[in-house]
Amino acid sequence: MRARGITRTVELPDAAPLHILRGVDLDVHVGDHLSIMGRSGSGKSTLLNILGLLDAPTDGDLEFDGVPLQRMSAGRRDRTRGRNVGFVFQQFNLLPRRTALENVEMPLMYDGGRGFWRRRALASEMLDRVGLGDRLQQTPERLSGGEQQRVAIARALVRSPRLILADEPTGALDVDTGATIMDLLDDIATQAGAALITITHDPHVAARAQRAFRLADGVLHETVPVLEPAASAPAAAGAGA
Repeated sequence: MRARGITRTVELPDAAPLHILRGVDLDVHVGDHLSIMGRSGSGKSTLLNILGLLDAPTDGDLEFDGVPLQRMSAGRRDRTRGRNVGFVFQQFNLLPRRTALENVEMPLMYDGGRGFWRRRALASEMLDRVGLGDRLQQTPERLSGGEQQRVAIARALVRSPRLILADEPTGALDVDTGATIMDLLDDIATQAGAALITITHDPHVAARAQRAFRLADGVLHETVPVLEPAASAPAAAGAGA
């Protein structure tokens, strides 16, 4: 993917236009692992939606496999996204009252090829790959937060996308579960040769990437992530009591 001068402006009825992105440049290559940090409201999710072909920029040039976005019809853009892009969201977005297997099958329902006919086998294989081979028939409310995120990852990857976009994938999880989820995402992306872009507030998650960026004032800057040293544990109150 190649992005040059990407802007996103929202016209407001009774105020000046809101400039969310102000000329973003980015190249994403096969096998890349990128992280993007930024304050809440800085436009990270907006940028992710544009890179994932869910939204179009106000201005600028975006290419996927050398094909400019401007030359893609809406149908071709949807097909390109469906075949090549997998999304992992913070809130999981699983369908209630549907089993883990049915949730992971869902993207394959729109596959016009062999994926449609093999959807149950492919979904089962992917759930087994993320460690949920024994939880296929469980609905989301019967799964832990970490298990729900694994189902969401399996759903995102069941069509073997070339680009994985993860929007705060550990934000709703505890530290240990979040680390396990990131290990899983890293491993699967590496094995598949897919590019992975992670949006995060967590510097530890950002530091896992090969290349790190910060979005500030609508502009994307490449950075070197620096982790703060862990705070010393406070002395226990009433020690020896």
